[in-house]
Amino acid sequence: MKKLLPLLLYVLILGVAFVYKSNIWSWFNNNNSLTVLILIATLLAIFPILPYKVVIATLGYAYGTVFASLIAWLGTMLAGILVYGIVRYAFREQGRRYLSKQRSLHSFTTLTETHPFLAITIARLLPILPQMGVNIFAGVASISLWTYTLASGLGKIPGIILYAYLGGNLLSHPFTSFIVLSVYLLLIILVLIVYRRISRRSLNPFD
Repeated sequence: MKKLLPLLLYVLILGVAFVYKSNIWSWFNNNNSLTVLILIATLLAIFPILPYKVVIATLGYAYGTVFASLIAWLGTMLAGILVYGIVRYAFREQGRRYLSKQRSLHSFTTLTETHPFLAITIARLLPILPQMGVNIFAGVASISLWTYTLASGLGKIPGIILYAYLGGNLLSHPFTSFIVLSVYLLLIILVLIVYRRISRRSLNPFD
């Protein structure tokens, strides 16, 4: 029963946040304190009442690419480390049972076992993967805190900079924004190619 309390608390807070999302968003837009902004960014990463990409883009519109990227990066890193710790020390066995039933994660699981730093970095780079799921997976897989933190921090940078830049420049500089987006998509394609090749080698080491 004790292990269910954090989950129930999460659901309760998420429900309250959803009901008062307009007030929270207004507070978010009207605060200029770096500490407050990082705290709000962290909470929005843990309790996704809004897609985090929207949060980053809004920060970019309000504060510019560099400052917005810093706030969003620190917020999502703090949120990820917190979730990672909770899963690792309270929900590991439940997570293992869940992962054992997910055949689609088999290649990613194998890659994580052989190249944990690379696996987490790639997972952070790919926008198609749910970032909260990566946090939970890392905790279940017993990846070290330092490996998880460094890989996550590195892998999150391109996407955060992209959305912060687009939030502040898409309307005023559409052509440049298109070029930046195209470069990012090219990076994602290259990452996917590398991921598939390494995954095949991990699954068939003697081929």
